[in-house]
Amino acid sequence: MKKLFGVLILTFAIISAAKAQWKFSLVAGPSLANFAGAEKKDWGGTNTDPKMVVRFQLGFIGERIVSEKWFVGGGIQFSTKGASYEGTTDYYDMTTNSFQTISVKYTKVLSYIDVPIYAKYVASQKLFLIVGIQPSILVSAKIKNDDNAQKAFNLPEKEDAKDYYGIFDFGLLLGPQYEFSEKMALRFLYKPGLIKIAKDEVYSSGGNTEEQYYKVMNSLLELSFVYKLAQ
Repeated sequence: MKKLFGVLILTFAIISAAKAQWKFSLVAGPSLANFAGAEKKDWGGTNTDPKMVVRFQLGFIGERIVSEKWFVGGGIQFSTKGASYEGTTDYYDMTTNSFQTISVKYTKVLSYIDVPIYAKYVASQKLFLIVGIQPSILVSAKIKNDDNAQKAFNLPEKEDAKDYYGIFDFGLLLGPQYEFSEKMALRFLYKPGLIKIAKDEVYSSGGNTEEQYYKVMNSLLELSFVYKLAQ
């Protein structure tokens, strides 16, 4: 019985110490997403560069002090990424019996579970600098086709494109965080992707198909509001 009490006391002491050392927060906000990479123009099928789109993220982070000037942190968040492509195509109008050039637009919406891991440097009492990495797992990939794309190519409004994107992503995270109260902070992070995410099946020299990745990476500018939970 004494041993049991001893184990319980030790367990509560460890939990209390962990709570004292780690500070937890909720993070949420908008981001500007796009594709980067040498083959980003070809990937959209419009022979145009992708355009930036507004996305969002929502998650949970924990941080602890490791020295007078440094914190370490990590967390988990749900985020959306992607880009849009706009171009023109020739379309045969059955009503007028003539060819027309019409504008088409495809919006690619990628959803991920992100695991940011970072160090935070104390630049001043309110300003901090963040550097880290972010592995991610793909949850879904959708293509939204506008009315003209649906009409010209007989496409549905939404398509499942998960087979055309890699399951894993990996990038950096860099940027400042400004704390404007004891409970609230604002962070602005640049998150360049480091690995190719776009893939397709192509024919090999032997007549078989093989998976090929294209030089297309995620790129984000992320604005997050940080709300510190009660300690």
